[in-house]
Amino acid sequence: MRNLLVILFFLILSPFLKAQDHYGINPFVENCIDSGLIKKYHRLIDTNKIKIEFNKVTGKATFYSANLHGTNTTKGERYKNNKFTAASNIFMLNSIVRVTSMKNGKSVLVRINDRMHPSMLKKGRVIDLSGAAAKKLAMSNKGDGIIKVVIEAVDKSEKNPKNEK
Repeated sequence: MRNLLVILFFLILSPFLKAQDHYGINPFVENCIDSGLIKKYHRLIDTNKIKIEFNKVTGKATFYSANLHGTNTTKGERYKNNKFTAASNIFMLNSIVRVTSMKNGKSVLVRINDRMHPSMLKKGRVIDLSGAAAKKLAMSNKGDGIIKVVIEAVDKSEKNPKNEK
């Protein structure tokens, strides 16, 4: 009886708990971790530097070189440095993730639309951010172009998220 009430409770509330409306943590989001890639690259993942949980990853973030502006991504889209996108070998393509800097607490929402070189996993790197996303996290070329981050999946979408200014 108790289980039935819990299920009924979630069925009633689920229409009101949409991540695309508020981009909060949605308990109903399916697992966005790409288990196929995790299995493929498991020998490269340094578990001392990368921590993988259900829809949550802790590791290092870098950002794309401005020279890559206009090149094709894995999704076949043109990379645009001013859009909120990222590359990751851990999350599924079209996952919307919140990237939070452990250095300053700032966060940004990005859509995964590209893959990184697999060797980045050996270095503890889990995400490569666009220039716009890196700027929002206050990353710079001077010494802290690599920062420790927590990444949480919040939704899936073909569209890039909108971030507040």
